[in-house]
Amino acid sequence: MRVESRHYKKIPDILAGRITTYLHNKNHTSNNKTTPSKVQINTIQAFLDRVGIKNGDVLFVHSSWENLNSGLITAPDLIKTLINQVGEAGTLAMPAIPNTPQINGAIFNVKRTPSAAGMLTEVFRRYPNVKRSINLNHSVCALGEKAEYLTKDHHLSETSWDTNSPYYRLGEFENAWIVGLGVGHRLQVATSLHCVESALWKESPYFKKLFRNQVCYEFKDSQGEIGQHCYKQRTGQIYTPKIAKYFSKDELIEETIDGLEVYAIKAKTLIERTVALGKEGKTMYVWPIPWPWLFNKK
Repeated sequence: MRVESRHYKKIPDILAGRITTYLHNKNHTSNNKTTPSKVQINTIQAFLDRVGIKNGDVLFVHSSWENLNSGLITAPDLIKTLINQVGEAGTLAMPAIPNTPQINGAIFNVKRTPSAAGMLTEVFRRYPNVKRSINLNHSVCALGEKAEYLTKDHHLSETSWDTNSPYYRLGEFENAWIVGLGVGHRLQVATSLHCVESALWKESPYFKKLFRNQVCYEFKDSQGEIGQHCYKQRTGQIYTPKIAKYFSKDELIEETIDGLEVYAIKAKTLIERTVALGKEGKTMYVWPIPWPWLFNKK
């Protein structure tokens, strides 16, 4: 009976997730989007130039190869373009979510476990001198000047997006950008949004509700050393247009180029604004229901 009860409790969560996905795709998909797109390297580069991403910047890229794969570009060529955009003094980073079950007792080999965050991220993971953070839930790969700082302490995180994480540390740099290539508009995919609950869960009854379970796993680091890490596992469903509306068009830059939806936003702007909104009870979450009284401090 207890097992059946747990399954029934998941039904509202599942329904909320399906409804929000439907609404996002229906209401916030560009009329000019095509799958696959017809995008070329030079049009992506032109977008980055228009945004103002330059030599020395930190660039975090979310991507969907299904939408990027126009047949006119290759993953290695795109990675080279992104690296050249920030130059030797800059840093390129991407998610590298481990392609392994996120359960107690899992084993994460930081050098060999593939990325499940899309083909571009897997090609980047294998790129020479790339560093990878140790985190079973939301590992990150990075290359460049700030790569070591971004990735070195992720295995110390209580949640996957707290101050020890690459996602939160992006917000420490004035010149750090989060860019989406083919992952939708209205911040549909922008992992640093989860810095909000990671920053506030100890003081907010609502955000604390999202971290009820803990996962402990074993990892093998880049030197072959074995360790263990435990993190709080997040639950809940989100609808990012609820929070995207608080950014101006100059702050959250959205375009559709050759059928590809793209966006760019300063990481510091995204993280600081959303954490401040979270303190006011303004959140992207729709489930559990974000009742106003749950945002009062203990």
